[in-house]
Amino acid sequence: MHNQQAFRSAIKERIKGKVSFDEPMAAHTWFRVGGPADAYVVPESADELVSLVKWLAGENIFYLVIGGGSNLLVKDKGVRGVVIDMAARLKGLSVAAGGAVAVVVRAMAGEHLNRLCRFSIDKGLAGMNFAIGIPGTVGGAIMMNAGTADSSIQDVLVKATILFPDGRVEVLSDTSLDFEYRGLKYPDPYDEMHPPVILDGSFQLYPSNPEELAAEAAALLKKRQERQPKGGASAGCFFRNPEIGEPAGALIDRAGMKGVRQGDAQVSEMHANFILNRGRATAADILQLMAAVQTAVYDKFGISLKPEVRIVGE
Repeated sequence: MHNQQAFRSAIKERIKGKVSFDEPMAAHTWFRVGGPADAYVVPESADELVSLVKWLAGENIFYLVIGGGSNLLVKDKGVRGVVIDMAARLKGLSVAAGGAVAVVVRAMAGEHLNRLCRFSIDKGLAGMNFAIGIPGTVGGAIMMNAGTADSSIQDVLVKATILFPDGRVEVLSDTSLDFEYRGLKYPDPYDEMHPPVILDGSFQLYPSNPEELAAEAAALLKKRQERQPKGGASAGCFFRNPEIGEPAGALIDRAGMKGVRQGDAQVSEMHANFILNRGRATAADILQLMAAVQTAVYDKFGISLKPEVRIVGE
């Protein structure tokens, strides 16, 4: 890390919103674990974000962009660099273009995905109900190509505004964005320390009956809630489903790992693809349990499970 005082002063010069140093990341993740970040910032505007990202990339300082913290595991020693919180200020929803056949809704990256779903229902626009109940922000949903067996972000996104680490801001169409299962590849390679940042997304939806959409959403949400565990902090589904064959949760269950604990980390007894923090779990507990699950599934089925949750820090 560069000179600490100069580092802190440079960040404060660029961010008028919240800035804190040695910020415990356990306060900003659904897992409720994670050591301190060197700096934690909440940009007040896209202009502040552009200025900060360009400076960090130029100084070769790592940055991590977070939304709601739902799909994230931060290790116990924390993050060396800057954590940028998009969810606190970079919000907003609007109808960008309308017509009798299709309507485009624009959502800022820090907006909660469920608010986009509810906004669409209220406007009588179909297409987003598949995402009802999925945690996190619009930016995170685009980056992870969030979805279900029924649909995913790539099916409704028509364009996204992207901030590149050199300060360029470009609008990329869906044909320029290479979506994959629970992921997004950009057209140009980039440094993992300084990834592009999603600023907003535009979604093509279709006029429908608001009451019917609301009823459909309620049924989907009830079904989702009935399948998901309660009584412990989690990051959502922990492992990606294999490309073919049974889903990860079924494999973990059949490998005998449902309910297994490591410290206060536990494989859910309700849905085996959830790892829960039962109170005082550390990131190390969760990672050890992850490794045990992977070993058990590989030994029994010859399948290597890959985490869906993003693991960062040291």
